[in-house]
Amino acid sequence: MKILCWNCRGAGNPATVRELKQLLAANGPDIVFLCETKIHSNGFHRIRTICRMEGCLAVDSEGKSGGLALLWKAGVNVFVQNYPKFHIDSLVSMDDGEKFRFTDFYGQTDPSLRQQSWDMLRRVKSMVNEGWIVGGDFNAILNNSEKEGGRRKPRSLMDDFCDVLEELSLTDVKTPNGWFTWTNNREGTRLVKERLDRFVISDEFMEKMPFLTSQIVRQSKSNHEAILLDMYGSKPRDKRVDHRVWFRYDICWAQEQEAKDIIKRA
Repeated sequence: MKILCWNCRGAGNPATVRELKQLLAANGPDIVFLCETKIHSNGFHRIRTICRMEGCLAVDSEGKSGGLALLWKAGVNVFVQNYPKFHIDSLVSMDDGEKFRFTDFYGQTDPSLRQQSWDMLRRVKSMVNEGWIVGGDFNAILNNSEKEGGRRKPRSLMDDFCDVLEELSLTDVKTPNGWFTWTNNREGTRLVKERLDRFVISDEFMEKMPFLTSQIVRQSKSNHEAILLDMYGSKPRDKRVDHRVWFRYDICWAQEQEAKDIIKRA
């Protein structure tokens, strides 16, 4: 099971839709969460068709900001529980019958409203009886190592984020192929990078997923990188069915004396 989250900064742009289609083709996610879509929910029927996704639930943007969308492949069992303005909460059934809660999250951009985001996670937690995954753009960092350039974040905001993860028993999933997921790429400003996008997973569910990995997927149409969670990303491949390690004999080797000697000895 693969889950991809991306703050696409506007899904109505044809170039962004093309990049999304390429993103899905290259990474093969089963579930996709998009935030800051900036379009009406009706616009996602076309995008779902272009991207060949079976299921889709979209939350309207407010003018030219906001907007969420959850898409999933055919054969993936996703049951949406609720979908307010800043998150989509769903129950997902895996092939082995295991179920987990997946909450697509878009944190408040205004620091003075950040507690509303954490209170929303607390309300969802009170209804979770399964393993829990939260993914998306949190618009918050845990410490100053998750920021490069610009002014430092207030210590109290970072402490609040750390405290809510600890309170809800959620573990931050690191991305070994990079760190920062957001870049201030406006011309004429000092470059600032932050780790705003991430996956966090309930501690008990993390213990059941020893092969789980997460990585950053570079993008060009948004100042946010996409993030990909693969529940079996580090699982060793079965060599008996891994075609890349099959031995193939090339007939030209028959002309080489050394090859003839090896075959004779065998």
